[in-house]
Amino acid sequence: MVGAGIAGCTAAYELARRGFRVRLLERRGIAHGASGRNQGLLLNDVEAGSVEMMRRALPLYRELEGGPVPFELREAPYLLVARDDGQLRFVEERAAVMRSAGLPCEPVSGAELRSGLPQLREDVAGAYLLHGCWALSAAAATRAFAEAARDCGAQLRLGVSAGPLSIRSGRLEGLITDEGPIRADAVVIAAGPWLPDLVAGAPVSTGRGWLLSTGPLGFRLPWVVLEMAWPDLEDLGRAARPPRLAEIAAGDYELPSAATVTLVGQPAGHALLGTSLAPSLLEPVEAVDMPRRIARRALDLLPGFAEVSITRGWYGLRPMSPDGLPLVGPTAVEGLFVHGGHGSIGMQSAPWTARELADAMDGGGTPPAQFSPARFDVDWDALNRRRR
Repeated sequence: MVGAGIAGCTAAYELARRGFRVRLLERRGIAHGASGRNQGLLLNDVEAGSVEMMRRALPLYRELEGGPVPFELREAPYLLVARDDGQLRFVEERAAVMRSAGLPCEPVSGAELRSGLPQLREDVAGAYLLHGCWALSAAAATRAFAEAARDCGAQLRLGVSAGPLSIRSGRLEGLITDEGPIRADAVVIAAGPWLPDLVAGAPVSTGRGWLLSTGPLGFRLPWVVLEMAWPDLEDLGRAARPPRLAEIAAGDYELPSAATVTLVGQPAGHALLGTSLAPSLLEPVEAVDMPRRIARRALDLLPGFAEVSITRGWYGLRPMSPDGLPLVGPTAVEGLFVHGGHGSIGMQSAPWTARELADAMDGGGTPPAQFSPARFDVDWDALNRRRR
């Protein structure tokens, strides 16, 4: 297993609890990347497929609630806010979709808005309240799965880089690491945006998403605030495609492909504020003006937050697939599996997709077809031939 984000830690847990001998390799630390740098929403996209993912993931999180790592699992109703009539039409459409999916979603009166969130601008076009959503501490939840995997016998090796895969005659033999070669019957690559470094040509690109953290608010936010301006999953996947050379030459490839205002209150009394997504080249310094952009957009929607202190800002590098859905399952190389490309929906989807992957590896079927790595026009056999 390569990668100790939410994708790797959930897969390590599911395999270890089935009796597999699991070694989890991570070159940095648990939840070092986007898994520890997001708002922890289990319904990260207001659409029917995401509701199903949340419902499948929620009981898997509950399995670990009594474990040694508390991760603040809590129900968190969403306030879906529309700035203008165009957004309001979209909110009304989403509200109908959510009700069809079984989640109550009803309009909020102006008086209720002013009472619950007086910091909100007065001229919003409207808002709906969506119930049945959940949130958690993302970094702590990832660590909870890591510790659960360890309790089931998995070995966690931090500070170890995994290098080339060892493949002969179409069969995986193991991989090379900083500590030397490791022989393995199967390898699961869950390396986030670094997945293509190990599986060359894998259809995963990188999106850089930013967040800000406030100081103590001094009051309790009654809702998660979500401006309805975020693309759906398919559009989000296209937005995070690799930048073209001409775009890099023009100097504007790192401008946000998607941006919205989200405000998520935390049990400790502060809040996480975001969010944006822009194409990234992984390692360069990029989008250093993003905190300013987030702050300006947030103030336009929430002018009453002007004096709220901001204690830190950070970004996560999100592994994006072309259609916004993860890659889960076997590749054309026997013994090589992937669990990645979860993008902005990792917390709501990874526990479930990890269980589907482990069931398949344990002989219990195949992961859902919409997650199959084979759905993309990638010559996986060519990747295999390159290593013979």
